[in-house]
Amino acid sequence: MTARVADGPAGKAGIRRVAESAGVSVSTVSRALNGYTDVNAATRAKVAAAAEELGYRPSYAAAMLRRNQTDTVTFMVSKPWTRFVDPFFLGILDGLELALSAQGYDLQVVMARDYEAEHDVIRRVVERQRSDALIFARTRPEDERIDWLEERGFPFVTIGQTSRNSHGFIDRDQRRVGLEAVHRLAALGHQRIAFLSTPCRYTYSLHGREGYRQGLTEAGLPHDPALEIECFLSRRTGEEAVTQLFTTGANPTALFCGNDMIALSAMEGLKRLGLTPGQDVALIGCDDTPLAAHVRPALTSFRLDLDAMGIRLGRMILGRLGGDPAVTQEFVRGEMVLRESDSPMRPKGLA
Repeated sequence: MTARVADGPAGKAGIRRVAESAGVSVSTVSRALNGYTDVNAATRAKVAAAAEELGYRPSYAAAMLRRNQTDTVTFMVSKPWTRFVDPFFLGILDGLELALSAQGYDLQVVMARDYEAEHDVIRRVVERQRSDALIFARTRPEDERIDWLEERGFPFVTIGQTSRNSHGFIDRDQRRVGLEAVHRLAALGHQRIAFLSTPCRYTYSLHGREGYRQGLTEAGLPHDPALEIECFLSRRTGEEAVTQLFTTGANPTALFCGNDMIALSAMEGLKRLGLTPGQDVALIGCDDTPLAAHVRPALTSFRLDLDAMGIRLGRMILGRLGGDPAVTQEFVRGEMVLRESDSPMRPKGLA
């Protein structure tokens, strides 16, 4: 087979154009052109005709991978995200490895130094035939990594969505998380509620912001852009965001933080400003890391069953490897765990 890329500089057609021309899904095109028996003869002929007309050929690397199975699934992380200390991923990896090993697959973790390097890492994994399937996270609304993998029919699932959602994924309902956090804080009397998030170029952060803004609207509270700050992926950014909020006069009485690392850092920032977390300023985090229950004040946060999430991810990718053409998309709902940090609004003048 001759490898071709989708709609590149030479104008060659990609798998999505073939799917549109044949009136079928991308996964059906991939399966039809690679000899899977669950595609009926009429559909196979229609796909073959569309591919021939458009000049499309499946990826050589992906076809070789199907013939030379590695019995390995790759999980890709980006170094500034986890630094291998984030319990969110440790829990998911534990469940994922359990599901894969039960079916004879090994799990390998590869590291990209940043988002821009991730596409190169994916390309190497696929083209060097190092893995049978791929899992990664921090999806973006328009995600070229997903486009590249779909064009080649390479098995993958993600933790997170895109604007198109044509692929398999598992994701927390982050809009619901943002909505519930604001509802909780508004019910406690807070009217100046800030949102500290990881960058909104990531879909889950964007959805969290949408839920936050919807919560403000439903609570009858005005939206103040000065109360929204995007934090980057080091532990101290919550502290820096809090300093910005109070030195510029935004003065929130409550913070909803997109993850616990931001919230814990924000607590340190409040203390440096002479404010008492959980009394002068309420906080709600997200992810419910083990530290959340042991800091003072103990952090209210949203809990996920990470082991179960990892097992479900494993079953999804095993389904892809086993020839299941269905695109599985699952949402999980975080459970708010109430602790000490989401305190009621303090009346003005109360010492």
